[in-house]
Amino acid sequence: MNVFQIALIPLFALLFICCYSGDGSKTERLRADSLVREVVQGNLSLLSLAESNEFMYFKDKYFYEPANLKIISKFDKIQIQVVTYRIYQHVKLENNRYRFHIQNARQLHIPNKAFVYYQRSFEEMNRRAATSKDSIRLKLPNDYATLLIAE
Repeated sequence: MNVFQIALIPLFALLFICCYSGDGSKTERLRADSLVREVVQGNLSLLSLAESNEFMYFKDKYFYEPANLKIISKFDKIQIQVVTYRIYQHVKLENNRYRFHIQNARQLHIPNKAFVYYQRSFEEMNRRAATSKDSIRLKLPNDYATLLIAE
């Protein structure tokens, strides 16, 4: 191995880290947008996109403000539904606590930011239920992920 080849190794490692920081590369996001447009146009079903291994994300603003699925754009709604469906496919209610049975965002083909957001939300709801004087009973319909897609 010559000096030039050795110098390229850290460069390729850096490029890989930058391109896949866990929130999707530009190419992955463009592909996701294209697939959502296919759903909007009726050429692809929402369920098939939700169950695919295609990367999907939604706008960061929805982490900080509530999304009313009845008034936001169809494009944004589809993105949120797909990511949320993938999350709730792996959430179970056990002993009045939400259990998230997945280890990382890559397994769901979603941004790490979305994964962490939902994970923290479940932890917060569990904490509130545990510390509640009124014994908050958490709820989760068996088919909740499917209900999200149907809305």
